[in-house]
Amino acid sequence: MKFPRLMMLLPLLLFGSVPVDARIDLYVGEAPAESTDPAGRAPILEALDQVLVRLTGRVGEDLVTGLGIDARAAQRLAVGRQFARKTVPQAGGERSDQRILRVDFDQAALDDLLQQAGWPRWGAERPSMLVWIVEDRGLGADYVTERPLWQHAIDEAAFRYGMRLTRPILDARDRLEVGPADVRGGFTSLAEPAVSRYGADGVIMLDLRRNASFWTGRWAWRIGDEEVAFERSGADPTEVIGLGLARITESLAGRFAVRSEPPRARRLVVSGIETNAHFAEVSDFLAQLTGIESVRIAAASGSRLEFEIEVTSDRLRERIELTGPLAFERLDLGSNVLYYRFRM
Repeated sequence: MKFPRLMMLLPLLLFGSVPVDARIDLYVGEAPAESTDPAGRAPILEALDQVLVRLTGRVGEDLVTGLGIDARAAQRLAVGRQFARKTVPQAGGERSDQRILRVDFDQAALDDLLQQAGWPRWGAERPSMLVWIVEDRGLGADYVTERPLWQHAIDEAAFRYGMRLTRPILDARDRLEVGPADVRGGFTSLAEPAVSRYGADGVIMLDLRRNASFWTGRWAWRIGDEEVAFERSGADPTEVIGLGLARITESLAGRFAVRSEPPRARRLVVSGIETNAHFAEVSDFLAQLTGIESVRIAAASGSRLEFEIEVTSDRLRERIELTGPLAFERLDLGSNVLYYRFRM
């Protein structure tokens, strides 16, 4: 369906706004049904604290206590609860079933709590990161492939922090472009072709090394022009993975989390919208961004649309360019209009 058919939709859209996607996955927390929390918190508080960490990027803090939330208040914030079973791999290769409580929390209520507390909020701007891992087995570095326990640690961290993590399939092309020695050296720029091929926004490299009584992980990650390297050590690889991804989460939140500001109008002109599907993708993307309260079409001409958005946060351009389908073209300094091109 070509873009001219989209013109039939414009009378319905010119005076309305695209509803913000609730992104319920960001507001879902999990905790063991029988609490294992050292502080003895109820499972619903553990689940809520997990969601608060995901929304703020503040790792290692007791956020529910910081907001003055007790179990009764957490119950009021819950809009849905269910018990489920999760299969967890063990160090010896066996698997065990764990009974968990999964809780859906009210998005608007939590957003209001964070705003009242003056805490930054990290919404839908979740860059996809391509994760390369190598291990030193005494004969030099080699790719990590079949490690169910390690992959479980990655999956758990991805859910806990709201990270979008992808592992390369390590086909011939992957292995030719990025070798184990490159991952060990933290040469993130060599992974740029793979990042593009996998549709990711950035790359993470982890070099795991076993010492006498502990493991060390040398991390390097890159997104856009920002590149960071650091080390984390732990009793086993799963601890190293958890600590490293927590550190990266904090850094990403520092870049994407925003504080609420008084609402103001901004305009964006997007070219290259040729089909209804393109329009839907751009509209949905803009509506999901943190701090965008409404999106409407102000004008249309050919394959170019002008959007008027109501913004309640800063750093709009940075969030648009790093995580979405829009390529920046220019900023009109006179009108403060941002110009983008849709990229498929």
